[in-house]
Amino acid sequence: MAENKATRHEIVTSNPDVDVRFYYSKDEGSYVSPHWHNSLEIVYVIKGKVTLNLPCNVKVTAHDGEFFIANPREIHSVLSEKNEALVLQIPRKFYDRYVPSMHLRKFAVDMSPANEVDRTRLERLKKIFMDMHIVYDIRPEGYLLRFNSLLYELLFLLIHSYSEKILPKDFDRENKYFNRLKDIMDFIDDHHAEPVSTSEVAQEFGYNADYLARFFKKYTNCTLTDYIYMVRVGYVHRDLLNTDLAVAEILERHGCTNHSLFMRYFKEQWGCTPKEHRNRYGAE
Repeated sequence: MAENKATRHEIVTSNPDVDVRFYYSKDEGSYVSPHWHNSLEIVYVIKGKVTLNLPCNVKVTAHDGEFFIANPREIHSVLSEKNEALVLQIPRKFYDRYVPSMHLRKFAVDMSPANEVDRTRLERLKKIFMDMHIVYDIRPEGYLLRFNSLLYELLFLLIHSYSEKILPKDFDRENKYFNRLKDIMDFIDDHHAEPVSTSEVAQEFGYNADYLARFFKKYTNCTLTDYIYMVRVGYVHRDLLNTDLAVAEILERHGCTNHSLFMRYFKEQWGCTPKEHRNRYGAE
């Protein structure tokens, strides 16, 4: 997640021995609020259920043996039920070396292909993913040779079978919307401890409040009020686990003056109160 930030920009760091981030994840259930990153992200659900929320009210749900893709600079949120998954994040600096036009491609995978050729191709994609996991987990001598060969094969297959080219003008239009949202999310993050509201954000950026509310909802799948409290929940979560401050002081520090409303958002994300969360996950 973002360093010293909530979740608007996820900082992706590569594994020490490879040029991508690749790891096994076991999650009891969580929610990651709207954010973005410069990496191509693929989540393969081994067991359980994970839902990716994309702009324009698009939702992609992956169950056992399925996966989804989050494109670079695509604002998205993730709702997870109990699951085990493999996560691969390919940074832009990696794929730019080999495919400079990657920013003009959109990736997506149909988990229910209609014909045998596409079904065979999909199973090949899944097998590559699992083989990457096996070789990286066991790490036999020369494992990096095998891992990287699988990574290149995976990326080649994605480019040629699971991507569509977009026109430069369409990319420019999407980039304009993205930059608007990024600025709004940055502003909310910087001012989350203040009594910020939709009308105040709209005034800051010279928008009509109703237009801003519709625009934000369309491209993030949540309201501005939802997002403001998600950011606050992120900061409170961090301080609960990393400071000895009293819960009331932490809430005040991050602008949570409406305790009942904040508690609703916190419980929706973590399933417990801040005090219970600290007792469960805080440092010994």
